[in-house]
Amino acid sequence: MSSTARPPTPGGVPLLGNGLAFARAPFEAVSSWADEGPVVRLRFPGRSPYMVTRADLVERVLVERQDAFTIGREQRETFRGVEDDAVTATTGDRWQRLRRALHPAFTRDGIRAYGDRMAERTAEHVDDWADGERFDLLHEVRLLTLRILGDTLLGVDMEGDEEVVLAAADALVDRADPRRFGQLLPDWVPTPTRRRFARAVGRLDDYVEDVLENRPPGADDVRSVLLAARERGDLSGTEVRDNLTALLLAGHDSAAVTLTYAWYELDRHPEIRESLVEEVEAVVGTGLPRTNDTEALSRTRNIVRETLRLYPPAWTVNREATETVELGGCEVPEGTQVMLPQWVIHRDEQYWETPETFDPSRWEGEPDRPEYAYFPFGGGPRHCIGMRFARLELALALATMVGRIDLDVSLGGPLTFAPSISLRPETDIEATVRRL
Repeated sequence: MSSTARPPTPGGVPLLGNGLAFARAPFEAVSSWADEGPVVRLRFPGRSPYMVTRADLVERVLVERQDAFTIGREQRETFRGVEDDAVTATTGDRWQRLRRALHPAFTRDGIRAYGDRMAERTAEHVDDWADGERFDLLHEVRLLTLRILGDTLLGVDMEGDEEVVLAAADALVDRADPRRFGQLLPDWVPTPTRRRFARAVGRLDDYVEDVLENRPPGADDVRSVLLAARERGDLSGTEVRDNLTALLLAGHDSAAVTLTYAWYELDRHPEIRESLVEEVEAVVGTGLPRTNDTEALSRTRNIVRETLRLYPPAWTVNREATETVELGGCEVPEGTQVMLPQWVIHRDEQYWETPETFDPSRWEGEPDRPEYAYFPFGGGPRHCIGMRFARLELALALATMVGRIDLDVSLGGPLTFAPSISLRPETDIEATVRRL
């Protein structure tokens, strides 16, 4: 690799390097660093990650040379104490074993079997909203997505128990926020954030264990698939619990933030909302959308795709090189953390015309862009196992909602985002219900 070049390093400040800019304005920082080149070397306290922002190089990391990369130490650290034994935080042969055990619950046919229940749970939830009722939109759709997951993942009605999961998810997001006070302190320092995390995760562990112990016979949910794997000796009890926990936490949060941003954009673009309503009326009529309707709900699916482009729930993928690799003419040393920020690539003008514009029509026809110009669920062997589940859930939930209500959305200020493991809005987003 003697012909490889050294990647550029954006200007920073003494001691903190690029860390200060990232802490102050992370999304603006990664966007500006991408102007330096497709591969840049950053300087953070104690580490020097590389950032990669060209689609073909993303594909090289996630697919072509996936054997030379693993999940980074940061990702394992993020999920420490809550998902240690889940697919999100394991590597190598153990990860492959866990992925195989989970696979039967996430086959195409298996996921399609959940579709009708997704629409039914959405209708039940939305029908409880009173005309003129005003609420925190993200919180309300988090309750909805949790109830969908409770039915399909656990086979239980989660109404009344949602706060256990919500509190643990909030504690995890807070702990992973790179701007929080105490982020660089040793693990043994009991900061308020760490104490809150430990309490919330302890309550969630107890809840999941209780659900596992009280499985009804003949259930056809994900819990049953995992318990059957435990009975065969393919999974340990801890692995069953941690994987269910991971699916609960990530599954409800990603879907909820996507629905929140979809409604935000539909409120800003009434003509798009009207086209969505027209499609649902033409395809579904007055009943509930069903799994078999989703193929004909092309506008609905395109709105979901476009929302995931502008607002990818996991806004960057992190990998770590297990050997020295060449990327774009630059040498990436073994042990280097590599950032692949969807936030930047999904908004890059070389792949997207008017990238800051919410335009679902851009998904009509065959796309003229590289495959990895768009990767909201990651890619390669470690792509999100819940990808098909999420796409079906989002399309059916959105189609169900627009057939029953409209939402007037208002913001408490300019829309800003939290730079944690989930692209949550930091701005308050409220909605007022108008029943149809």
